Amino acid sequence: MAIHDGDRIVYLVTGASRGIGLEYVKQLLERGDSVIAAARNPDNSGGLTTLAERHESQLTLVTMDVADPASIKAAATSISEAFPGGIDVLINNAGISGNLVMSSEQDEDEFRDILMINTLGPFLVTKAFLPLIRKGSKKQIVNISSGLGSIATAAQYLNGGASKHGVLKGADSPMARRQLGYRASKAALNMTTVALAVDLQEEGIILIAMCPGWVDTDMGSGTAGMLGVAKPPLTAPTSVAMQLKVVDGLTLEKSGTYFNHEGNIVPF
Repeated sequence: MAIHDGDRIVYLVTGASRGIGLEYVKQLLERGDSVIAAARNPDNSGGLTTLAERHESQLTLVTMDVADPASIKAAATSISEAFPGGIDVLINNAGISGNLVMSSEQDEDEFRDILMINTLGPFLVTKAFLPLIRKGSKKQIVNISSGLGSIATAAQYLNGGASKHGVLKGADSPMARRQLGYRASKAALNMTTVALAVDLQEEGIILIAMCPGWVDTDMGSGTAGMLGVAKPPLTAPTSVAMQLKVVDGLTLEKSGTYFNHEGNIVPF
């Protein structure tokens, strides 16, 4: 476990073993920050173990399953001991998409699992780490959402409209009728973000929802063939670099906002 350097900004990233989470860890380390990378099996991630070798004093690997309340509590206890001065920024990134079935065919057990990991998980992580966030200097919580969680955007497809903010290009897009579990979980995450932002505003704690765009990761690439494209338009490095510009510019007045990676506001 890394030793806490009080001169560095401390970030906690969940779902850090691959994709957007791993890229967050990489870019934060490269700019000199201290990072706690949480994942179900961090030691099995080649990307994390390589980064740990290069940035031993900056990177702390922690086992945490956001679907398991006991695992979250154990991780919080461990991190509290290693970082008694607190955490500055929490990136709730861990999530799953589920199968690409029609919304009316969504499996109920999978729906429950998606809600647990994508919505209740970030809420439990936030609750567990609030004491450390309160001690931090930046006091920021970023919930990685999705344009697919925008109710306003989805409703446009009922009348043949198209989204100005998402990745779908027409009312007849196959994706407009799929992934109910994922969409619902992200919409619920957005409400969780706003509700907590209102609750914690007086403490100076900032919460936002962040749509990373359609990114070429294991999760994002699953829909490419269905939409008739070779791969998603954004790389993880590009998306995360743009997201960090948004995060770096956060102020309390922006708390409760739903941003995309370009810093534009997405309709709830």
